[in-house]
Amino acid sequence: MSDRHQEAGPFSGPTGWIKEIGLAAQALTSCLALYLRILAGRARLDLSALAVALRQAGLAMVLPMTLASVSVGFILGQQISTTLSQFDLLVHFLLNIAYQIVMELVPVLVGILVASRAGVALAVRQATLTVTGELDGLLISGVHPIQLTLAPVLLAMLLMSFAFVVWGTLVTFAATGVWLWVGSAISPVQFGMILLDALTVGALVEALVKPQLFALLIAMIATVNGSTAGRNSEGIARAATRTMIGGIVAILVADLVYILLVRG
Repeated sequence: MSDRHQEAGPFSGPTGWIKEIGLAAQALTSCLALYLRILAGRARLDLSALAVALRQAGLAMVLPMTLASVSVGFILGQQISTTLSQFDLLVHFLLNIAYQIVMELVPVLVGILVASRAGVALAVRQATLTVTGELDGLLISGVHPIQLTLAPVLLAMLLMSFAFVVWGTLVTFAATGVWLWVGSAISPVQFGMILLDALTVGALVEALVKPQLFALLIAMIATVNGSTAGRNSEGIARAATRTMIGGIVAILVADLVYILLVRG
């Protein structure tokens, strides 16, 4: 068998994407089944792996997420202040627009950060198992390799995506409020009242749910790319790159589809 054929692997060809979707569905189903067994007391979650995954998906990104949220808040505050100084527009109208921007932007930002950190780490981990042959050892031992690596990481990604969207939204609004208070004499009380008026249950649920959907997408993409990395060392870098690019594209496309289906 030629090296080219070996490198192509079972997931190549015109039907390769169908097989990849099937692998992703199988991986997700396996993890959900494990979670149900854990809740029923019939299985145990690897807490040490979960702790590592939480650190990768969350604690390591607290500072970047905070800085990004502060920057977004200051940018919005500066834009609103500039618009108010040039045009006689209602403050309530502008802040409603800022609210909509934040509720749309922060979940996407959280998804991209999770993809760049936790998603790539998951893909590299699974690709390493394949390249080094550890995958075969796990299979021989009766251990489900995808479930072993994916279950704690997926749970960590879901938990940290929820925490980050709450934290990022609060930090962004706080930064915007500080800028408007200093630059446009809009008091924090006025700013807070306008945001409360703009707040709807639907928007709140959407902002909390979308990062969870993004986390699921990223985890499945990372699993497929890591599991199909091949047997050469280049497969690890290829899995990481494909996960990063594919995760960001999937987030943006999924967000567009969500807007068209839910809001349309």
